[in-house]
Amino acid sequence: MMSIGARAAGWPALLAAAVVVAAWAGAGSAVLAAACLLALHAVFRTQWRAAVLSLAAALAWGCVLALGWHFATDGFALRYVWLYSSAELPLHLKLANVWGGDEGTTLLLAACCLSLAASGARRGADAAPYSVAAAIAAWYGLTTVWLAPFAATPPEWLAQAPSQGMNAHLMKIWMLFHAPLVVLAYAWVLSLAAPALAALRGVQPAWPGLARARARRAWAVLTAGIGFGMVWAFEDAMYGQVWHWDPVQTSAFCLWCFLSAHLHGVAGWAPGRKRGWAMPWAALLAAVMAPLAMAVTRNPMLASSHRYVGADSWVVHLALGVVLLLAGLGCALLRRGRAERGAAGKPASGIGLWLAQLGFLAAGAAALAQLAFAFGAQASGMPRPDEYKPFLAMLVNLMPGGGELDALRRAFDQWDVDGYVLARLLLVPLVVLGGVGGWYFFRRLSKRASWVSLVLAAAFAVLGIEFGGLLTRGYAGMGILSQNIVALLPLLDACLVAGAYLAAGCLAWAGVTAWRLGWKGVSVSAPLAAIHAGVVLMLWGGMMAIALNSYSQHELMPAGGLGEASTGWVKDRHGYTFRLAGIQLGAADDGGRRGEDGIRAVTTVEVRGEHGEILDGQTLYRDSRSLPERYDGPMRQVCELLDYRYARHVTTPGYLLDPLIDHGWGRSVQFWISPAALLEANTAGGQPPVVVAVVKVFPFMSLLWVGLVVAALGGAWLALLPQRAGRGN
Repeated sequence: MMSIGARAAGWPALLAAAVVVAAWAGAGSAVLAAACLLALHAVFRTQWRAAVLSLAAALAWGCVLALGWHFATDGFALRYVWLYSSAELPLHLKLANVWGGDEGTTLLLAACCLSLAASGARRGADAAPYSVAAAIAAWYGLTTVWLAPFAATPPEWLAQAPSQGMNAHLMKIWMLFHAPLVVLAYAWVLSLAAPALAALRGVQPAWPGLARARARRAWAVLTAGIGFGMVWAFEDAMYGQVWHWDPVQTSAFCLWCFLSAHLHGVAGWAPGRKRGWAMPWAALLAAVMAPLAMAVTRNPMLASSHRYVGADSWVVHLALGVVLLLAGLGCALLRRGRAERGAAGKPASGIGLWLAQLGFLAAGAAALAQLAFAFGAQASGMPRPDEYKPFLAMLVNLMPGGGELDALRRAFDQWDVDGYVLARLLLVPLVVLGGVGGWYFFRRLSKRASWVSLVLAAAFAVLGIEFGGLLTRGYAGMGILSQNIVALLPLLDACLVAGAYLAAGCLAWAGVTAWRLGWKGVSVSAPLAAIHAGVVLMLWGGMMAIALNSYSQHELMPAGGLGEASTGWVKDRHGYTFRLAGIQLGAADDGGRRGEDGIRAVTTVEVRGEHGEILDGQTLYRDSRSLPERYDGPMRQVCELLDYRYARHVTTPGYLLDPLIDHGWGRSVQFWISPAALLEANTAGGQPPVVVAVVKVFPFMSLLWVGLVVAALGGAWLALLPQRAGRGN
């Protein structure tokens, strides 16, 4: 009854807080402070903990709704709204700006953490004298109060401009999905800290079903969030492809690996079991990585395409991660000081799952080590090797010198994660994970089948390494691929074999289980089959697209004036014929960051495929600045389209270059058109120069997208299963 009453009492408080803060923004800080005080009370008092946390969560969500109201109604009297929004934006982007900056994202995370803490207390899962979940929620609530999302806009800012506008790179539909899904996943992962600490301390009699469900939900939502981020990155010049080991991507990968390691051990865990230490440690490491990932996002030390510009809250997130890690070490040491009790000596659930846990832990640790090394190298002033600056020498020759050249050198000298070293470290664990996974699923069918299939898979992998597999033989040297990665193509081929072996074993086990048990077998095996097959499809699609990509560059000669800018047809070696049909030029008044001479240009591209299909569309160019001299010469534009580090260097929050993309089952094709030189010539009154076009082709990218969808849906299905089901993962 207390649980029902606590939940029911929260709705009036939520509505009241939303109405009050929407009508009077100045009350937002007081409402947030009240929510923090309630959460702090719940940390130290078990009595009425559920009711108190429910009330605190209601107040926090009321503030989230009120902040959305202020964005929707152009409440630029709020500093946060002034900084990130504009009256010209469509409604969905205005609302998406609730999590467009540090203040709103932290508020959303605090509200999610408070809701999860309240839910756990209502279910009786938080009866300890001190509530870890409430403490984490209070931590982020206090951080939100410090960030002050409801602070008033300084009068001089309002006198300068009605609003600053939205970062042009965020003006995509994906902003509605990517950021909130990742924040929700972080909140669910943080909720694992309390049971993990209890398990490490030796007072957890069994892993709670609620924590198990939250871990599954976190995995599914995080996978979906990363997937939306990949789709988004594929459309942006700062990336140009789905993944390049950006520091924020690397930290999210670490969290995903630790969470996967935890899930592979949760089904067979019990206190005192052999090899049972890995499961709670993996859960705690995942919880530690959530604030560390947010700290990386807000820290400007490393070169990154992700960053909350101007945010200085990274110390708060780092401190929480350190506190959780130290608490885990303290709990483990405390447990070692007394005798083991309970199920000591009993075997774990299986050597296959244990090896899978180790594989994921090793992959996450390798990525985390490279991330830490990059921070250490940047902090110590260690020079970045020249081999990681493939376009720098060319760009230096194209630049006249001065301040721009100095800024370019600083940009290329700034450290980020060494993707080449990390690839070498991760490939062996990937091969091992695939081999162990396939063997594990075949063994659940037959001991003989497991060993025979493992020998065959190993033979195919060795043959691929020795004589060349799909990627080694298919590589033609026509794409954007460093020789550091080309040398690893045989290992990439081995990864493809291992992944196929894992998928075959899981699908065979799922089919036999469904045939033997009927619908009950389907409900148990189908989500696991979807998850593993989806991850393998992601592996195949991503590796094939990155290793076998190719590109070509063209110079289009305008035949008419700027308004028409029609060009002759160009034949591309990939089988496409295209031309620039026209440019629509206008002021940059679309709601993004803008300057006095901001320009927005939409180029119309007419494309014909190799079989005569029509793929016509448009590309978008946007710049909030007046056009600088750096656009002189087509080679500099080509470098921007091929090298994400240079694209990151020339980018500002008001700059954007989007391609025309044709997604097909066999390949995905990007048409990048940079009309910057044409616009500059028009501004100067000169003759139109050449327009640069770059065509990038990524084969079998559809496998990546299909795999993401299948894995996320399988994860969601598994999260909804009753807790007695889903023994395999």
